[in-house]
Amino acid sequence: MINKIKHMIHTFRREILIFLLLFFSLLCRLPEELHGWNSAWYAMDYSLGFDSRLFIGSVLRLFYPDFLPAGAAYTFVLLSLILLLFMLSCILGYALRQAEGSGAEKGLLVLIAFYLLCPGSPSYLWTSENMGRFDMYLLIMALAAVICCILIKSVWLQLVLITLAGLIALSIHQAFMFLFFPLLFTLYMAAITGKHAKTSHILFAFIGIAGMGAAFLYFQLFSHIQVSSCGELVSLLSARTDLPINEVALNYEYFTTTAQSSSELVFNQLGERIRYGFVTVLLLSPLAVLYGFLWKRICHGAEQKAKPVYILLLLSHLCFVPAFLMAIDWGRWFGAFLTMQALQIVILAAKKDAAVLSALSSLESAFRKHPFLFLAGAVWVGTLQKFQATLLPDAPVFFASLYRLYRLFF
Repeated sequence: MINKIKHMIHTFRREILIFLLLFFSLLCRLPEELHGWNSAWYAMDYSLGFDSRLFIGSVLRLFYPDFLPAGAAYTFVLLSLILLLFMLSCILGYALRQAEGSGAEKGLLVLIAFYLLCPGSPSYLWTSENMGRFDMYLLIMALAAVICCILIKSVWLQLVLITLAGLIALSIHQAFMFLFFPLLFTLYMAAITGKHAKTSHILFAFIGIAGMGAAFLYFQLFSHIQVSSCGELVSLLSARTDLPINEVALNYEYFTTTAQSSSELVFNQLGERIRYGFVTVLLLSPLAVLYGFLWKRICHGAEQKAKPVYILLLLSHLCFVPAFLMAIDWGRWFGAFLTMQALQIVILAAKKDAAVLSALSSLESAFRKHPFLFLAGAVWVGTLQKFQATLLPDAPVFFASLYRLYRLFF
């Protein structure tokens, strides 16, 4: 028995180490309460109507039909975060085990290390402004689809489960289509370009993607709740829970026009977001170099007939553009974008994609030649704070510091 346990620990040592590191980070930085902007939705369920964001509240209503204590909602969020870390650790560890002994192993390790150190690591999901936001459930659904595709060999079943995960995620929050869809798109492409793929599989994948697009449009444009005023909704929710109820958030979501909410929430802060957005890109430049290096070699190393697939995978990240244009939570969008960049390559490596493994081997060679550059890059991104909902906290500080230096000399 002891030998079996030792063998299991040795086999899954990567997953265990990654989980322990992430769990330690969670324990060290866990906020004491959920952020108030989003907390009301934990007490909202489908009795109010058929709308996006009501799935999680409906699940909690099964266990707390009369009253949802704030402590119970907090415990649910904490357990969800632990589940997310477990799933992510399993996927990252599996990818490393698949690359074990190959030239790509250390390159993949470098990629994962940069991901876990950067401001878009899973830690951004439990910063004070993001604690309890539904982004983590969206990522959980995407990771569940990844794990299903790892464990299940049937292409048909993979495609069905990918589509189901996407539809559930959209019922949790329609922003899934902007934030984490590239991961499902990667799974679709991997399934329909494999050696067992058929024309019918390709057709089903297109139908699945179209179905998710239709669900997104419904939730975004046509869904609603059956409450006539914000005051009535606040009174109803106050009787259901002792969580903070943010009347402003509910009013903008359900009782104002898109033009009004855009004018008051987006356009009046757009200049600030653009300014600090450019600063954020500058601060994340080591990651831009890393991913640029990898994707350049992936596209150059791919077979001619496979290159369109990789171009489509890259273009899938354009899903993020509407999020940046339509809402002010740029920190959340940047965090999800960096997560998708890393996990997209990790998944392809786990599936032993030849072009990706070749690119990771090139990354390992570059690391051997310039270890201090990689160390400097890791220190650079590792010293940055994690994304809050709206900004990278370092961005305004960095901008203000540069301005003070400019005024000092000029």
